[in-house]
Amino acid sequence: MKRYHPKSVRRWILEKLYERYLENPTEMLGPEDFLESGKIDKKQLAANIHYLYDRDFVELITGYNPPLFVATRITPKGIDLIEDSREFDRLFPPFPEGIEEETAEILETIEQLVIEADLTPLDGEVRKSLQRDIQYLRDELSRPARYWRHHVINQILQWIEESTQTLDKNEYMQSLYPLKKQVEELFTSEKNI
Repeated sequence: MKRYHPKSVRRWILEKLYERYLENPTEMLGPEDFLESGKIDKKQLAANIHYLYDRDFVELITGYNPPLFVATRITPKGIDLIEDSREFDRLFPPFPEGIEEETAEILETIEQLVIEADLTPLDGEVRKSLQRDIQYLRDELSRPARYWRHHVINQILQWIEESTQTLDKNEYMQSLYPLKKQVEELFTSEKNI
């Protein structure tokens, strides 16, 4: 199975939900409606649908089988985005190329980090701080890659590392070090960011 860039997957999901909305605004799609095409697997679907949900582009009905969902549909914000083709192409380019294509692995790793953060045994303010920092990093990485700010990304990664310093990295937050390495490799290979 070919691995598509997360932005391409998100674009495809939104387009599929938009088509369904035009056919029947009250009908929702389930995971099988996306997986039957063979274009993406469960892991890609879960990470990208939750990203779209967190950005308020889709609604999700979750069941007892996280991280998958029972049903989803596009929100008014998602509809407005698709109907503004310029903004839609900017956020979710049909064919990411250059620096955008090189970021695919980073975007998948940050989504894995979001899931791992929810499973940490941290409590109270430390947990809230970790979740805020990861969301801040996620927001920074959701911008077009040419606008990524290396110093901001490194600072957020440092905050995340400080929040998780008491955890066993082999058991929790396994994606943190691969993410740091991927970001560093990208910035050393691409001096134009």
